[in-house]
Amino acid sequence: MALLDNRFSGIGTGVAQGSYAFWLGSGISRDRIIGLDGVLAKLLEFLRANATGNPNCAYRLALQRIIEMAVPSEDERAQIDFATTSIQWTCLPVLLSRLWKQYSAVLSVELAGQPRDYLLWVGLDFANTFANQLADAEHLAIGMLALEGAVTEFASANWDGLLEAAMKELGYEDTFYRVTVTGEDLRNPAAAAILYKFHGCALRAIDNEGKYRPLLVARSAQITSWSSNDTFKIIRDQLSALVQTKRTLMIGMSAQDANVQHLFATVNQHRGWKWTDQPTPIVFSAQDLGDEQKNLLNVVYGDEDYEAHHDEICEAARLQVYAKPMLLALLLNVLTAKLEVLASDADAPSLNPDARAAIIDGIKVLRDRVADAGNHDRIGFARALASGLARARHQIQNGTSSAGVQVYFPIDDQPAHLMKGKLALKSSGQREAAVALGLIGLDEAATSWASSVDDPADTRSGALRLTSPEASARIFLASNDNTIINLLECGAFDETDEDVVVICSGRVADRQQRSPRGNWRNGSVGPRYIALGPMLSDATNLEELRDQFRGEIGL
Repeated sequence: MALLDNRFSGIGTGVAQGSYAFWLGSGISRDRIIGLDGVLAKLLEFLRANATGNPNCAYRLALQRIIEMAVPSEDERAQIDFATTSIQWTCLPVLLSRLWKQYSAVLSVELAGQPRDYLLWVGLDFANTFANQLADAEHLAIGMLALEGAVTEFASANWDGLLEAAMKELGYEDTFYRVTVTGEDLRNPAAAAILYKFHGCALRAIDNEGKYRPLLVARSAQITSWSSNDTFKIIRDQLSALVQTKRTLMIGMSAQDANVQHLFATVNQHRGWKWTDQPTPIVFSAQDLGDEQKNLLNVVYGDEDYEAHHDEICEAARLQVYAKPMLLALLLNVLTAKLEVLASDADAPSLNPDARAAIIDGIKVLRDRVADAGNHDRIGFARALASGLARARHQIQNGTSSAGVQVYFPIDDQPAHLMKGKLALKSSGQREAAVALGLIGLDEAATSWASSVDDPADTRSGALRLTSPEASARIFLASNDNTIINLLECGAFDETDEDVVVICSGRVADRQQRSPRGNWRNGSVGPRYIALGPMLSDATNLEELRDQFRGEIGL
């Protein structure tokens, strides 16, 4: 988050405004590839289990060759015993971490008498391995970025189904992405986002083996021939146009594949991006740039500029964050940018620019608190963020609060800058809610209270919980009084709950009017209702607004 706030703020803004396409490599699925239950471990165990004591056994020879690719030390060799399951090899995690960068070379190993894709299709038990994979934090973050309309074009060298699995976990069908392997796929019905799987698609191959299994590009020879294979010509043309029309953020991709290098080389031929263009046209999520990544920058910007400005070009293109934290940070950045736009459009005629800037600072206080809280368990954080935001959005917009994890409900399905002045958002209640979050953040920074979230799968959870030394309250956001009635009727809270604060973006009806048959003679205080819209209209300055808001929260 600090990088996106400062040195790489242009990239953060560019992603929020929909300026970047994501180019995705195996690094976004690293934990699903090299884990002890990952695909590489499965392949090694398949070969070991089928190997015999015969020194000429095809399985034994293939296993030995793959192990040699990992360049084991003498100590590591001593830990490898073909007579025991590979998971018992102490050195297995180290071998897997070295092999994952040689994925295509590993799958290029041939077994005598078997089809060339034998290791891929049979060795990995392809249909079972890739049919029901669980998404990781990276894939969920990408899914939410797509649903928020920030990134709608993806080029992936991965044929796994993890992006599709993430979208399904977020509550959407596979059809959200227009998955594209060949030009024929481009003729399918329109979708909200396009996913070019230019090395093939596992789910398609499982569903239609005859058509899509031959299109799985996994071996080194297939990668080399991809650039001249007529089957992929339309996709090559589309990807070439993508490189020229959208800025590129490469995540988990070394750019070592010859077909990727060739695609980007065409940009310079057509007088494409300049290294001085802002935000930076080509960016890698990498601690250090490898030779292949530097070569790609060279072919994009041209020899003359690359040689004259080598250090500046490489430094601007190197976003030193790994895929998982970077994608989660980009997601938080996009959500924050949208809240900033919403808050800036809230009707508060007497608040000056400094006051509005302070409210945005308050939003960022909450953002940073969320980021700190999520840093230790990123998959848990991704799921909690998705489900927490979904519940808050369903509550404020529709007044619903069903049991269980809700379908992800984006703040808006367009990039942040297109939300400015958007008529459809005027009655959504989100503008006032964004101001409320800013005010909450300002008082969190002043230690008036601390924010947290309850179980987002619980019907009675609010958007967040505020806790002071004296009391704690569930905070619900509601667009209008009808939404409040819906929340009461669905059981999110009731009129006797004294731990509830409802922040309404509009006016709030008298309690007795809302429930005329209610009996208020038992002394119950019940929920506290804040009509934030009128409060903003009447506020003359920020301090007055903060004092009134804090007082009505009542902690």
